[in-house]
Amino acid sequence: MNDKNLNISNSVIAFMFGCLIFGFLAIGVATAASATTAADSSGQFIKKNYAINGGWSIEKRGNQNIIKFNGDFKTKNGPDLKVFLSPRAFESVRGSNATHKAALVSKLIRSSGEQEYVLPSDIDLADYRSLLIHCEAFSVLWGGANL
Repeated sequence: MNDKNLNISNSVIAFMFGCLIFGFLAIGVATAASATTAADSSGQFIKKNYAINGGWSIEKRGNQNIIKFNGDFKTKNGPDLKVFLSPRAFESVRGSNATHKAALVSKLIRSSGEQEYVLPSDIDLADYRSLLIHCEAFSVLWGGANL
């Protein structure tokens, strides 16, 4: 092989290596971008002690995270129902531990229908694993869902 062919081969290898590195960087940027939108999630409520139905979602609007209950949301009314975010998986939450290290989002606006809750800016969704509807006065977990 002459020097001219060798230089062309080295150039092609360098170009292909650069493309490979660029591809890995692009994948890393895409992964980071998807991680920042991971706050957008949704699911269905699950009964724990009382019937609870309907869907929910968490949306990012500007610099705010908003929990939205869909129009099909419905549960039994209670004396002190509140919305919490818990660091525990929903399956391991009980009425007695529902508020332990949990973040109070708000009192439940109403027991049915569409509603929205703006999360305080100091709540990092990465710290929480479940969304709960809980009667704080009597430590009764109505229901919830994993985030």
